[in-house]
Amino acid sequence: MNEKRKLVPVKVNWKAGAYELYINGSEQSTLIATTIVKLPDGSNKRLRITFESFAEFRYFNYNYGESNYNEYLVQAPDGVFLEDTADWGPYGLPFREDGVCINPYFYEVQNTEWFNEKWYQKLTKQNFKHYLLVGYDSYLEVLAKDSFRYEFENLV
Repeated sequence: MNEKRKLVPVKVNWKAGAYELYINGSEQSTLIATTIVKLPDGSNKRLRITFESFAEFRYFNYNYGESNYNEYLVQAPDGVFLEDTADWGPYGLPFREDGVCINPYFYEVQNTEWFNEKWYQKLTKQNFKHYLLVGYDSYLEVLAKDSFRYEFENLV
């Protein structure tokens, strides 16, 4: 039996997971992902994440939770890995006082298989990480440097 994927929430001040994902990439190694996110004040904004340097991405046009049922664990705020994020009621509101979302649907895959592949083994020394961004009925996996950036745009 394979080990379950361990997903560690990335510390950001937004929450994804309720809208579609859009991607745009180039052979110059820049990948841009766009979606709608919720902010700590309850407003929605368009999010644009730019991965300046990436080695690979995989886009799936189906629901992550359903297609990977019982195959992953998400790290809760107390450090414990849980199977179901629906049981996060005891952890309080979705956003902490400092604005960080406790489960933004944007994760680092802690025990990724990608670094076991010959082509990617050297990337661990170059600060590459396996990221997972979950949308409503799609998700994006990116093997990229940990120097991504993001910005918000108002919805029209």
